Amino acid sequence: MSDLRVIERIFSNNNHSPTILIANMQISNNIQTNLNKIEEIIEIAHKKNVNIVILPELCITGYIWNTKNTKEVYDHLLAGENNQISKWIKNIRNSFENNGLEYIFYNNAVLKNNELYNASFVLNCNVNYWDERYIYNKIFLSEIEKKYFKSGSDKRLTIDTKWGRFGFLICYDLNFVELAKQYTFTDEVDAIVTMAAWRSEATREYPMMNVKTDHYYGFLWDLMNSSKAAYNQIWSLGANIVGEHEKDGTYFWGGSGIWTPSGLQLLRASNIKEELILIRNLDIKGEKQKERNKLNYSIDFKEFHRKLKENKKNVKYTM
Repeated sequence: MSDLRVIERIFSNNNHSPTILIANMQISNNIQTNLNKIEEIIEIAHKKNVNIVILPELCITGYIWNTKNTKEVYDHLLAGENNQISKWIKNIRNSFENNGLEYIFYNNAVLKNNELYNASFVLNCNVNYWDERYIYNKIFLSEIEKKYFKSGSDKRLTIDTKWGRFGFLICYDLNFVELAKQYTFTDEVDAIVTMAAWRSEATREYPMMNVKTDHYYGFLWDLMNSSKAAYNQIWSLGANIVGEHEKDGTYFWGGSGIWTPSGLQLLRASNIKEELILIRNLDIKGEKQKERNKLNYSIDFKEFHRKLKENKKNVKYTM
């Protein structure tokens, strides 16, 4: 019997809406340990008739660590990159048959043309997960990641499901509002999935005001997910690592969660321990439309930009 705690809630009476499981995982630097844990999570998903599973960033290899021995880290990433676990992936995807599980969104290192990328993949019976149309390569890399990964292009990833359209971000991408706006206003997604290895500890202090936090990065995770949902009027689904890194002691914030199109947090996992949060009947399209019926930002946004374009045609510049 699994000792992974499952927090389960019901969102609506709409049985045609998906059941979504988000893993707030403590990830090891032992690749086989991580594969075993993911199998355990997927088994739970099968038993509970989950439709979509979302896993954190670098859930196969574990996150990279600060060290002068960069070759050690690079070799570790190569050992667990996506080509090396293709048989395992095939077995996982085969387990979808005759079950309610239709999608697993996961993130892993991948080697292409002798370059490593930090990439998110879509597992589904009708999708070739090696098809570039279904892969998102992380665009915005942190300083430590630049030592090992090549940045992705500006290509976004969207997938259409019977429950709505999903877009994808990876960790640090979350800080760049233009990317989320492109997903919302150009791609017209209903939800953005963020897979992350988001840290906790960073100090910000304003001594004259007696304001201080030692968990500024954690504050940003909560803020960015909430604001991304609110200013775009879409769902935000975030899966994050939790707990201490085995190699360098970095602490990850956890706090995996679901934020509504109003920006309110619907369900949130622990900042200190592993949990699986599971929500049934998440009415993605219906709730987004309800929110927009009350106040639709996009109408005013599009009207404003239409006028800007019209006015721009009539502008004459003189020297």
